[in-house]
Amino acid sequence: MKILITGASSLPGYRTILEALKREHEVVGLHRTNPIPIENERLRKISLDVSQLNELRKVIIKEKSDVVIHMAALGDIDLCEKDRESAWKTNVKPSMEIAFIASKIGFFTIYLSTDYIFDGEKGNYREDDSPNPVNYYGLTKLMGEIAFSPCPSCAIVRASSIYGFGPGRTNFAKYLVEKLKAKEPVKALIDQYTSPTQATLLGKAIIEIAERKMEGVFHIVGERMSRYEFAIKITETLDLDKSLIQTAEMKEMKWLAKRPRDSSLNSERSRSLLKTDFYHRAFETLKEEYLRREQI
Repeated sequence: MKILITGASSLPGYRTILEALKREHEVVGLHRTNPIPIENERLRKISLDVSQLNELRKVIIKEKSDVVIHMAALGDIDLCEKDRESAWKTNVKPSMEIAFIASKIGFFTIYLSTDYIFDGEKGNYREDDSPNPVNYYGLTKLMGEIAFSPCPSCAIVRASSIYGFGPGRTNFAKYLVEKLKAKEPVKALIDQYTSPTQATLLGKAIIEIAERKMEGVFHIVGERMSRYEFAIKITETLDLDKSLIQTAEMKEMKWLAKRPRDSSLNSERSRSLLKTDFYHRAFETLKEEYLRREQI
């Protein structure tokens, strides 16, 4: 099977490529500026800004892929709030373009979305709960979901606080390890809740969805926990000094964009449908990565 992946140099993109290659698929990876640190004869890399819609269209039509996995996004939440034009140009328009091409050509699409489409008022959101984003980033990702919803063959994968070792912008686990190794204290929120997604297992789940052409909405996440509980769990898993973890509250944060208080996702349905155990093996997988020193 031939799989085209946008945002291929991101952490989830990297892990998804590795899983696709492991399962002997052919991969076309689209990346913007950061290189994809993988060398394989079945991987072809194309440097492309997905906001350049004409170029994006040409590549997708030319490649004739069986599956297109759309992961490219502007993920800096405060930057999205500040520069809404760039956020819309990067997060919404390419999604609309890919969805339109898919409706004409007929390839299977997978769109990577987020827990931030919800307002965080109740938590434990199910796939069919009504979205209500509280920031512009969440709105742009919701618009992406809306763009893909009419596609005849499509899956929407929602993740939360994606973490692990690999390329891409710093995630909480990678940041935490770097700080603790330097013997520096880290503040973690006791009143913000998510359901963190382990990147390697996310990649495995996405490729399973691609291979089985599973349509619908999937919540690929771990257990619900506060950011503080998440930090403690990471330190215990990797045998780091948890005494350096300090508590903090959301009201102390100087964020430009509002954050949901509890955007945790319920994954019971997805766990019942998928063979990939993305829930129970999350921290075990993180430790395996850490011990292999996969800290790019």
